[in-house]
Amino acid sequence: MNVREDKYYRQGLLEGLEFKDIGAGGVQLRVSTLAEILHCPQEQAVKKVLADYGHRLDSLPCLAQFPELTGMRECVLAYERGLAESSGLTAEAIVVMRTYLYTVTQSMRSSDPALKPAAATNEPGCTLILFPKSDRGPLLANNTDDVLRPNLGSQQVPPVWPVANRAGLIVGTVSSGLYDDEVSPEIFPVPVFLLLYELCSTAKEAAQLLIKLNLFWGPCNCLVADGQGGAAVVEKSTCRFGLRESQDGFIATTAMAAEEPVFKNYLWESRERSLSQRGLDRTSVDWTYWKAAESRSQRLQDMVQSAKANPTYAEIEAIAYDHTGEPDQLHMDGNLCHPEETDPNWTLRTVIHVINEKASTYSFAEPPLGGHLTDRHQKNFPNESPIF
Repeated sequence: MNVREDKYYRQGLLEGLEFKDIGAGGVQLRVSTLAEILHCPQEQAVKKVLADYGHRLDSLPCLAQFPELTGMRECVLAYERGLAESSGLTAEAIVVMRTYLYTVTQSMRSSDPALKPAAATNEPGCTLILFPKSDRGPLLANNTDDVLRPNLGSQQVPPVWPVANRAGLIVGTVSSGLYDDEVSPEIFPVPVFLLLYELCSTAKEAAQLLIKLNLFWGPCNCLVADGQGGAAVVEKSTCRFGLRESQDGFIATTAMAAEEPVFKNYLWESRERSLSQRGLDRTSVDWTYWKAAESRSQRLQDMVQSAKANPTYAEIEAIAYDHTGEPDQLHMDGNLCHPEETDPNWTLRTVIHVINEKASTYSFAEPPLGGHLTDRHQKNFPNESPIF
């Protein structure tokens, strides 16, 4: 193992602790979902995923065009070895976890006649809010949203420190809610965010690398920020992107929504096609959920804009815990946006990171109580030492 591979291995050891929290229950949930969308028994679904992943690992792109990917196959394997060792999961389970989004995205391409289109499961995503300055210095707030999954056991996972490397880069993602997306010609599983940790020290550098590697990642919305007040969001499908660069360091993004106009149009075009191909219309659960997400995103942008005049910890806390009882509230508490919706949405965890203090305050939803009504907890990260 060379020096670079060793760093990827040690990053895997570090991140594997999060996989350990997810545990075998999380793996099994994903396996059962994969079997459903691949229309085969669970054992066969796992074999399909593993075979496909092996093929992808052998599909390195042109290194003259992407020199940063030289030696990346070995780095990926080293990283996954670290994940497996510290999480206690098998190598096969690690592949299932790491390829889950990729496989689900493939299944939602309802234009492909070879695929039976999967239902558009409206799993909520998350919200990220960055203040570059406040009465307590830079702040990052994050809502982790999902449906309740009792078969997973506890979904109360403490936060991890968000600063990704020694340069102070922050990287976070939320889901983008794309359906019937395009197919990338590149299939090698580039660990794009690890490359950001390794190669980038500013938000501008990170955004440029994300755009250069456009065909190797997504769909999701990715927020990047640095310690000098730089910040950007890349709103991403499999092959397209919209770039929003902040001029003052304040920036935010929420799941199932886009704000960059050209990309936003593509997002809604893909959804319209999906409805038509599945025999649904604008009275459906899916459409109603997507419109609520769009309204939520606009509410988020408006609240961040208003907070710029006096950016304080109390202001970002008020945004993260925004609770009105309406479908566009940012902090979800089991509310439904459509009479036929069956899985209520919850903000399972809200966390506010105080970057200069290396400290985070967080709370969990405890149904029937939302996280805005439960106890706040504190976690300090005094000895946090990034690998890259």
